[in-house]
Amino acid sequence: MNETLNNSPDLEERFLMPEGWRWHSFKNQQGRQIRFGTVAPESHIPDAVVIGLQGLGEYTEKYFEVAHTLLGQNLSFWMIDWQGQGKSHRHLKDPHKRHSGSFEDDIADLHYFIMEYVKHSAVHPDVGRIPLVMLGHSMGSNIGLRYLQQYPDVFACAAFTSPMIGINAVKNVPNWLTLGLSATLREIMDQAYVEFGGKGWHPDMRDHPRKDIHSSDPVRKEVHNAWCLHDEALQVGNITYGWLHEALLSCSKVQKQGFLNDLQTPCLFALAEKEKLIDNNVAKKVIGSMPHAELLELPDSKHEILMERDSIRDEFFKAFDALLQVNNIKEKLKPF
Repeated sequence: MNETLNNSPDLEERFLMPEGWRWHSFKNQQGRQIRFGTVAPESHIPDAVVIGLQGLGEYTEKYFEVAHTLLGQNLSFWMIDWQGQGKSHRHLKDPHKRHSGSFEDDIADLHYFIMEYVKHSAVHPDVGRIPLVMLGHSMGSNIGLRYLQQYPDVFACAAFTSPMIGINAVKNVPNWLTLGLSATLREIMDQAYVEFGGKGWHPDMRDHPRKDIHSSDPVRKEVHNAWCLHDEALQVGNITYGWLHEALLSCSKVQKQGFLNDLQTPCLFALAEKEKLIDNNVAKKVIGSMPHAELLELPDSKHEILMERDSIRDEFFKAFDALLQVNNIKEKLKPF
């Protein structure tokens, strides 16, 4: 993939492509193009390979600062753009409509990505197999948890920020009712926007004061729009009824009693106190049922913990480093 270092918006260096970054793509089993990117420490064998799972409407460029942070901790970083966003396949003629065929498609793409690309590179003749670590945000956490349940022996450990186990907008409605209603609406208006007056991407989706729910950091909260204004191919608008139904269906599977009770992968979950998008109470209930789960609650944090101000973001990464150390991935931690 020919994407150059000069193709960047006017942002601080920490938000731009790390040195050594490489873009790639593959065609999945459906024949759809999936983009991914990767970077590794320049002169050291990485302690682990971190696979980032982005949230709804996001794209890999938004996580360049995360990549810089992980490189500073001697970790490699990989990320794919999910179908329907970033520079991967868009489902509809209108690329701004965030649609979904099925979250199972995303799980299948993730597994192909790991088996065909990541695992082959996560081996070194001097150390053998390099452990894989999952780092998921919001919708990516939902997909990641389902992946861990389906393929329990792939990852050494996992961390999740603002996990989309339940959706805040329907938190007071029983699952059977939301699923029934969303299924009916999908049959009637599958590819239509959910919001009344829903439309394609525009800066006001995040800039409007009433929608300032993502980050309290004055600089980091501007990064999402900066990249979208710089590169229109990254823009994603509102969700469709098709996406909503698939999201509710996937949440109901993760919430199902016993679904994650036998998961042996050590997991760290970070929840934001000022959360407006995901249902923290449902998340806590599911996390409490897991045998190897640690909960980190972050006061004053909004939804995008990895893009929050330093005091919040650093607290998460300290816990993330501790997760790696406890699981014998990093014996000596560089002070964060």
